[in-house]
Amino acid sequence: MDTGLGGKVVLVTGATTNIGRGIARSFAAEGARVVISGRDAAAGAVVVEEALKLGAAEALFLAADLLDPEAAARLCAEVLERTGGVDVLVNNVGGNATITEFADSTEEQWRYDLDINVMTTLRVTRAILPSMIARGGGGRIINIASTAGLIGDVFLASYSAAKAALYGFTGVLAAEVGRHNITVNAVAPYGTMPSNPAEQPSQGSRFNPKTGVFFNSSPEIARLGQMISRKTVLPRAMAYTDEIGGAAVYLASQQAAFVTGETIVVDGGVRLAWRHPDTPSA
Repeated sequence: MDTGLGGKVVLVTGATTNIGRGIARSFAAEGARVVISGRDAAAGAVVVEEALKLGAAEALFLAADLLDPEAAARLCAEVLERTGGVDVLVNNVGGNATITEFADSTEEQWRYDLDINVMTTLRVTRAILPSMIARGGGGRIINIASTAGLIGDVFLASYSAAKAALYGFTGVLAAEVGRHNITVNAVAPYGTMPSNPAEQPSQGSRFNPKTGVFFNSSPEIARLGQMISRKTVLPRAMAYTDEIGGAAVYLASQQAAFVTGETIVVDGGVRLAWRHPDTPSA
């Protein structure tokens, strides 16, 4: 199937590890011109090499720490200067400050979760959108949200709230820019794991064994791990990152030109398991 993405410019934020890396790989396999953004230059170089091997028409890494309020404007200006325009924007930057009960959380942690999940998306979208409109429309914006924003994950109150905000933003923006033939959609993953078991997480990844929030010995982490392992209705507990990439590719493809304001959930049936808790696992 020809997705129509060959030669299209695709900007993926937070693309040096995990979901972002899988998304970049998936667009590369479609022959897109992939711009990989992240904080870890060494990891970015690895993704660029992978993208070119997979068939990307072009692969470019641009360093940016999008927690810096000014970084989005700088990044997007450089992308536009070097590529001429962005056809597909994938807002993937996200994360969480901690995993704990809400009663034990702090305002600093809430602000971090809102900043990294919501404000990064708003800033990058605001910086890219005028150029999409000026080019005559036809652009695609894809926000990577989470099932946490749909059902709420225990020990992840502020993260769940932040991801829920992305659904509201996705719907409003889709309504506002539809007249320009720009579509805005979201993808909601559950747990993910690298498609390549040998993949090394970047420095800023939550999955980094030295610095990642998922690698501490708190009771909440242990309980969260137990919950993840039993929620899906499929034999596998998590999605592969390239499967999240496949959902993003569909939303950016010519086959999805009439899809906007929607969310593709890639959760292995997690919500089914919640509604049917007695369903036997494989």
